Amino acid sequence: MIGQDLIVLNSFEAAYDLLHKRGAIYSDRPGMSLTRDHGGWKFMLGTEPYGESFHIKRRLTNQSLNPSASKKYYDIMTDHINTFVLHLLRHPSNFRTYNRTYTGANIMMMSYGHQVVDENDEWIRNAEEAATTVDTLGVHPIDVWPFLGKLPLWLWGPNLVRRIERMKKATYQVSTVPYEIVKQQFFEGVAVPSMARNLIEENLQADGSVMYEESINGALAGAYLAGADTSVSVLDTFVIAMILHPEIQHEAQKTIDDLLQSERLPTFEDRGKLPLVDAILKEVLRWKPVLPGGIPHRSIEDDEYKGMYIRKGSTVIFNVLGMMYNVKDFPEPSKFDPHRFLTSADGGKDYSLRTDIQDPETITFGFGRRICPGRHVALSWMWITIATLLAVFKISPELDDDGKPILPNLDYEQALVSHPKQFGSRLKPRPGMALLLGDY
Repeated sequence: MIGQDLIVLNSFEAAYDLLHKRGAIYSDRPGMSLTRDHGGWKFMLGTEPYGESFHIKRRLTNQSLNPSASKKYYDIMTDHINTFVLHLLRHPSNFRTYNRTYTGANIMMMSYGHQVVDENDEWIRNAEEAATTVDTLGVHPIDVWPFLGKLPLWLWGPNLVRRIERMKKATYQVSTVPYEIVKQQFFEGVAVPSMARNLIEENLQADGSVMYEESINGALAGAYLAGADTSVSVLDTFVIAMILHPEIQHEAQKTIDDLLQSERLPTFEDRGKLPLVDAILKEVLRWKPVLPGGIPHRSIEDDEYKGMYIRKGSTVIFNVLGMMYNVKDFPEPSKFDPHRFLTSADGGKDYSLRTDIQDPETITFGFGRRICPGRHVALSWMWITIATLLAVFKISPELDDDGKPILPNLDYEQALVSHPKQFGSRLKPRPGMALLLGDY
């Protein structure tokens, strides 16, 4: 880019060497002046410059979302996936709507203790509005060259001015309103268990103030905005993959039936006992990366790597799509093939996960000090959703007016978070499942 060095890391090795091993140098973010300074997105951990405020938000987020703490949310996830499938029983063609609603509802309950009743929930609508205002995060000239932010915004035209006003309003609704509601509930003694209540309680001062309040606020809002949109995309891609590859769907359902005997739904205790389900999730993450270009880092001092000079202030991008389609790690990368992650001692169907292959999870969630702190919760939600959908439903394409299947194409939106474009599906209950769900 003009006047600014741009470094693109196309291999896992390079990304790990720089962003992880040299994290003290490469954990900053580019200025993103338009998004942060004008649009009000300073609250987000993901856009926070590397420094004291970043470390505080990171610590607060890790308190609530580390592997041990994440297990506290298993009951919430189970409740939401059960509600999700019950709605799909009644409306088998509404997967995309319910995916967005209940993935968001799950995170809202964990973050704020807020119970989402339906897809018209105001908190969900506000959060989705906020997410759409930053779908091109970091690519506007003001974000690329922060000095341009000193110019009056009206010079860029009325569309940008309106977008910034929309962004500010959405930012307030998602970053301030939910927290203030929970804070009031806390002091009234009626706040239900949630990340918000726990963080308020843990940081409450003798005078009634809350230490690190701005950082807590940002950590909570960031948990939803970073987690919901990406998880929705992954689960949409899963359904597309199952429609296009019914043989994989059937094989996975057989492994689930063998374990559960059609007597119950999957639980988190089954994780590790269903390696094909684990492999399907890994392949979904690899096949259609949710953040194909990653989120840019920035170097804070001069450096050298394998004879190449990297100047202070360089923007560093890790090419997620390139890593996921590296033919050395993933032969035939365009092919959806969960079996690439599996091995069998006897050459049969008694699978276990391979340990000698690159794991897409180590790429999907970023690197070093910027790795997604909510990855444990996100993976848990994706896993229980995939396992439950496979156990309960036959996933099929939608039909046209003549009853012929309409197979989804593989067109994806070009934005920060990559979503499949319009596709339809039908999720019909497998034999005995409607009766079984009556117990839930």
